[in-house]
Amino acid sequence: MLKHRINTLLVMSAVSGMVWAEAPAQQQLTPASQHEVTQAPASHFSGQANFSRFPVMPSQGDVAPAIVNFERGTISNWHTHPHGQYLIVTEGEGRTQEWGKATQTIRKGDTIWCPPNVKHWHGASEHSSMSHIAITPVATDGQSVTWLEKVALPTEAKVSAQANSSTPVVLSQKQLSLIPIAAFNATGDLEQLKPALIQGLENGLTVNEIKEVFAHQYAYAGFPRALNGMLTFKSLLEEREKQGIKDIPGAMPTNLPENTNYYQLGSETLAYLNKTPLAERSQPLFDNFSPTIDHALKAHLFGYLFSRDNLAYLERELVVVSTLAALGDVNAQLTSHLRITRNLGVDKTQMQKIITTLEKDVDPAVSRNAQNVLQQLK
Repeated sequence: MLKHRINTLLVMSAVSGMVWAEAPAQQQLTPASQHEVTQAPASHFSGQANFSRFPVMPSQGDVAPAIVNFERGTISNWHTHPHGQYLIVTEGEGRTQEWGKATQTIRKGDTIWCPPNVKHWHGASEHSSMSHIAITPVATDGQSVTWLEKVALPTEAKVSAQANSSTPVVLSQKQLSLIPIAAFNATGDLEQLKPALIQGLENGLTVNEIKEVFAHQYAYAGFPRALNGMLTFKSLLEEREKQGIKDIPGAMPTNLPENTNYYQLGSETLAYLNKTPLAERSQPLFDNFSPTIDHALKAHLFGYLFSRDNLAYLERELVVVSTLAALGDVNAQLTSHLRITRNLGVDKTQMQKIITTLEKDVDPAVSRNAQNVLQQLK
């Protein structure tokens, strides 16, 4: 009962808080973090309660509230509201875009005021459902919305903003620096790993990108190797700091919403990387012989790890190819990941750069085996 009263208070607060002197000519998005939280007076409540006064929706008459629930990936058409509309996101993560402007992410607690006749769309994100309360002024003519054309989203839209595979790839020294780091750590050669890490930093790899290498690598080389690599890197950074060397921290990954369906996301990522239909990648592995492996592969590896966008798909595949090549005796898996690397736009010339780097910076024997696998790739 108390929860119901508090929710009622929150909705009522939406029409009694801060007032704008003039309605803005564009959408006004107020993140949840900017709403001032006030403790409710103890004299009127039996326990702890608080409320946030949301920005006021300009209106000269009655308003009609509604709750709208969007399934994952569902968005509206472009549309306008003759008298404007006020949205309060109550669950999940969504997207909104005003005509001619960039798409914005909206999350639980955010509010949006869309002024009259501003063309826009909104809906759920690619990987999360979204619900919002919509408060719309009541129109005397009954016309509260004008529906327009469908939204033309990019066909390969990804939360992680991965590069389109049709874009020609030219591997940089920074990217090639990932190869010896992954290879030496996969075999536990920490003595060789240290200079490889130094070279990677000098070639432009950031601290967080290298951390992500070890986080991703554990799925292929195991936790002991990944932890040893991380500890070696941590020790190296401490040495360099004492020497007055300031390494670039780099970006942190984007946090997806808590209700992200990582199993579904992993299935989609597998389909994208392998250029196969989603239905094919949604089937359980081994005819459901091992649901545990199926879940670990799709939900954790290709779902969660691949969603961490401070290391792109191509860089992750360079790490995997180098790891598998260095481990040896896993040519079936090496074949699969060389194919994925090719699917990400790496042509024969650039593939040869990978082989050459393995030969020059890691081990000629490792390079020869990788070359043989590559030559058999269909």
